[in-house]
Amino acid sequence: MSHSIQTVLALAIALQVPPASAGAAIGCQADLADLAGFMKANDAGAEAHLSSHREAIAQAFDTAHAAAAGTADAADCDGILQTYLQAWRPTHIQLVPAAGTAPRVASAPAGVDPRAPRLRILDQDTALLVLPSFDLHYAAPIAALLAEQRTALAARKHWIIDVRDNDGGDDGSFAPLRPWLLDGHVHRHGVEYLATKANIQSQLDVCAYVGEPAACARQIAPLVASMRAAPIGSFVLSGKQRFESIPVALEADRPARVAILTDRGCASSCEQFVLEARTGFRVKVVGRPTMGALDYSNLRPYKLASGRILFYATSRSTRLPDMQVDAAGIQPDILLPAPLDAAGRDAGVDAVRRWLAGDAMQPATPLSGTVSP
Repeated sequence: MSHSIQTVLALAIALQVPPASAGAAIGCQADLADLAGFMKANDAGAEAHLSSHREAIAQAFDTAHAAAAGTADAADCDGILQTYLQAWRPTHIQLVPAAGTAPRVASAPAGVDPRAPRLRILDQDTALLVLPSFDLHYAAPIAALLAEQRTALAARKHWIIDVRDNDGGDDGSFAPLRPWLLDGHVHRHGVEYLATKANIQSQLDVCAYVGEPAACARQIAPLVASMRAAPIGSFVLSGKQRFESIPVALEADRPARVAILTDRGCASSCEQFVLEARTGFRVKVVGRPTMGALDYSNLRPYKLASGRILFYATSRSTRLPDMQVDAAGIQPDILLPAPLDAAGRDAGVDAVRRWLAGDAMQPATPLSGTVSP
């Protein structure tokens, strides 16, 4: 997946949406009808979603239509429309209120930031690397942590990388981990964009949301040209290859065994990290399945008559249809029971630490804060 395109997306949804029209609080049913027709014609995952859960989408529309008829409140309408959109897929789709702003990249709070990357040395052999987010905000801190702790990391033959509840961000944020985890190459699938008139326009429109619109326009110009030249309704490959294997300059003292801890909170770029990292011969995925929010991406804006902004998926991965992630998430190599509390989360880490050291995997069931001796 293109890092530059993902960067454009991250910037686009982090910045303030342009001012709304005067009629922002009206037209709930009209917006619903617009959304339904627009999604079917322009969202990159629409055909697959209708094939797999058409009835649920239709039922969600009927429910939303009835609710929309009974409200004149803009906030209530926002919730009705967003609930309908989630029937298409739970993530990688976003409705921004007309008078509000798109989702922002959270700034670090005062004091300790719970989303910041951190390292904990568990014993003489094991390092725990906790990565709660791959948001662009944390790209530099992740790179700095790996650089500053290089000696300590190189001295540990076992790593645990905890990406539970990591809701993604940008692929570039985890790039510094590749030299530690992979075996010489990173294997990546590309993306292809659905060519429609609306999607061509949305590619151009997204540049209004970023800090450097001129640079954005230059970046997307080749893709826009390819989409314009393609038949309406076809998919256009971004770049030249559907799959590529890129050499990676490796760290000399890579860990001998790595466990990546996952759960349903791992989504989007977090799942891309898991897909890449598990190609390393020494890497195992442990925990629970990931969310399943990766197949359709590269959100672009569409403005409804009310002034609300729909951010929808314009691309699909070339992994499809052979390797779906959205259907069930990425399955772990070793399934662990869900923890009941914070102590249970720590108990899961300790069970993995002992497993890396050669013991049998014997977490408490359910993980409740104690570990079997």
